[in-house]
Amino acid sequence: MEAICHFFRTNYILANCEDVISKKAFSLNLSHYQMAELPEIIKRCDTLMKLYLNQNILTKVPSSLGNLFRLQVLALDYNKLTEFPMCICQLVRLKFLNVSCNNIICLPPELGNLTALETFWCNNTGLRILPAEISNCERLQTLGVRGNRLRTLPSSMGTLSELRWFTAENNELSEVPSTFGLLQNLVHLNLKENQLSRFPRLLISMPNLKFVFLNQNLIVDAPTRSDLEQLQFLRMLNLSKNPISTQAELQKLAQQQTNIYVEMSDDLLHDSAITLGRYSPNTQEEANANPNHESSSDWANSVRTSQLDSSDESTLENTIEDISVMLPEMSRYVTTF
Repeated sequence: MEAICHFFRTNYILANCEDVISKKAFSLNLSHYQMAELPEIIKRCDTLMKLYLNQNILTKVPSSLGNLFRLQVLALDYNKLTEFPMCICQLVRLKFLNVSCNNIICLPPELGNLTALETFWCNNTGLRILPAEISNCERLQTLGVRGNRLRTLPSSMGTLSELRWFTAENNELSEVPSTFGLLQNLVHLNLKENQLSRFPRLLISMPNLKFVFLNQNLIVDAPTRSDLEQLQFLRMLNLSKNPISTQAELQKLAQQQTNIYVEMSDDLLHDSAITLGRYSPNTQEEANANPNHESSSDWANSVRTSQLDSSDESTLENTIEDISVMLPEMSRYVTTF
């Protein structure tokens, strides 16, 4: 029975590829097909702009994938890759790349060739080093490296002037590069579950920040009252489950400034009905039930890797966008008489 399923699955995949070639299609979804390798015919799908290969069992990607030079979206998450495919670095038009949930402990310096990249997810791969050359990806707006083994971040990241969302939750980071203060467009910063020992005061110089997660670290260097007052532009500063979070002074400040989150002592919870409401176990559930609530949005909470959308969205809007991208190339075939 398994052989029969494999036969039909393989032929269905080939039929999809042939359909792309004959129709010169822009999008191909080969996710969830238990593919151990890509068919050779994929190199002939040279009109593709979106390719979804997630949720398979791929152990490698053929170098011919680098010939799909029109690709803007590539999803390879949830496979069995043991290294970052070098051919991806040839896809200089890529805007979205997801390689999460593979076994990729190293990213090549050539990643910096992807200068059009806007979104890059590399969560839960065992990644140990983020290459300094990522600074060449100057259009990067979203960067996720959650659940890895990073001990440092490259100081060159400070040049990513378009970066708005950065999550490095659950790593081994002991400090934040001073150049992070240059990320003036950063809105969301998640450094939860690391080994930070100092409160990063450079946050004060980042007025567009709205959501900062520093909970579950080792912070013993408490921010001053002045520091926290200058951070009132934040909608959320989570300092819970740090050595400083139970300090009386910080607990009082958390009562006064509603954007500061720490675990509250029993005395303060008893004294303040407002505080009790803020830290009630049901508060987050209520927020999630209300889709308009700020803390239920992706900007407030780093979306889980399993919830990342790597599916094909074949809508009219996307079709129009694909055509608009192709127009400059098509224009050379138009002759004005």
